[in-house]
Amino acid sequence: MGKYAMVIVSALIFSVITYSYGLRNALFLSNSRVVQSYSQNQAHNIAQAAAMIAINNLRNDSNTNFFPSENNIINYPSVENFEPWEEMHGSYNLRFMNQGNLLLVLTSTGLFEETIYSTNIGLIIGNSIWTPNFDQVLHAEDSITLGGNDYIGCEGILPCQVTINSIDQNAVKLGTQSKIKIDGDLFIGPGGHPNVVVNGNHSNVAGKITPLLRRLDYKMPNFPDYSDLNFLPGSSVYSNSIILNPEDYDRRHIPEILMTSGNNTLVFNTGNQDRELRVGNLQLSGQNRINVIGEGKLTVYVDYDIDMKGGSAMNELGDLNQLMLYYKGNQEVELYDETIDFGGNTFFNGNFFSEKAHVRLRGTAGIQGNVITGGSVIMRGDASAISRVVYAPLGSVTTDGNVKIRGAVISYSYVGSGNTTLIYDPDLDADLPELEVEGGGFDIVYWN
Repeated sequence: MGKYAMVIVSALIFSVITYSYGLRNALFLSNSRVVQSYSQNQAHNIAQAAAMIAINNLRNDSNTNFFPSENNIINYPSVENFEPWEEMHGSYNLRFMNQGNLLLVLTSTGLFEETIYSTNIGLIIGNSIWTPNFDQVLHAEDSITLGGNDYIGCEGILPCQVTINSIDQNAVKLGTQSKIKIDGDLFIGPGGHPNVVVNGNHSNVAGKITPLLRRLDYKMPNFPDYSDLNFLPGSSVYSNSIILNPEDYDRRHIPEILMTSGNNTLVFNTGNQDRELRVGNLQLSGQNRINVIGEGKLTVYVDYDIDMKGGSAMNELGDLNQLMLYYKGNQEVELYDETIDFGGNTFFNGNFFSEKAHVRLRGTAGIQGNVITGGSVIMRGDASAISRVVYAPLGSVTTDGNVKIRGAVISYSYVGSGNTTLIYDPDLDADLPELEVEGGGFDIVYWN
């Protein structure tokens, strides 16, 4: 081979080697870019998915640990650490910052191998619709005390549950009698021990006694602010039998309804739509009645006094969902120091919401419909309540005598005595009023 041929062959070999090296570098860089792009995408997916799960948790779970108090921060699992997510082959970190109870800033960071991606979401903090679950016959925050002849059951509906958040010693008192008092399961506070929490004969519980997985949170709904509603002046006093058509009362302010003598019936005709009425003082006694007719619902806002006695009745012949009564209460009385008294043989058929006053039923008085109060509920004698719920999460529900409650009870404490019967019935035809609770409403305003 000549000299020039050797030069040409050497040049070709060098070109092939150079090309192969360049090709390998190009392939390496290409593969690196593919791997890097995949890692970025996966970290991005983890951050976005973790954020969505956190937002759903905030919106749907009142017991969530993701909502910090005003002007505070929660980091999950901690400031610097990441929570493993095996299904996504990576991990994530969440940071929640509450800015003045107006804006919740969520920073969600996804980590895949060594690649990190963060996204920021702003959520307006607002009120949410009051939609509590009543899956148990009785819930108490602090204590449950049952007398010798008390009975709590569900008439064969399973599971039948009584729940309490407390883990304190003797928070549940069953007594020493050998008699079924809770015809179902008893769930005590998370981490509680039955022998510590439950005092008395454990065989009085037909089912199991076991801790809850987590505390149950029942918030007091907001009492509606009707002060800004434009109520026109109405007649000063109604005390006799009369039929009021919508033009006589709808969105009007009647200072007093005083039906305390005789045997009269005041009828509110709603026509074909919902109506509203504001009343200063509402008193019924004797055999006087207030009835609601028509297709619409009547909402009554009472300012400072309600008194029902004798054999009086409200909406006795109507649909219980046709009457909603809100009681603001005497604002000059100390908080939780006022009692609305349903005595004698009175009957109230509708939904009732007292902002802070206690509700007392005695004699043979009865309420059919939901009872919601920021105070306590006292039932004595042969009083009865047929309710989807007796809801007093800040106060006590106390019974004494041959009291009968059909529905669910939510209370801070429950005390039964005498011969009280509490029966759970999920099928009662009582619609919950449309109310709101503080917080829980999280609308997304930005996501970047």
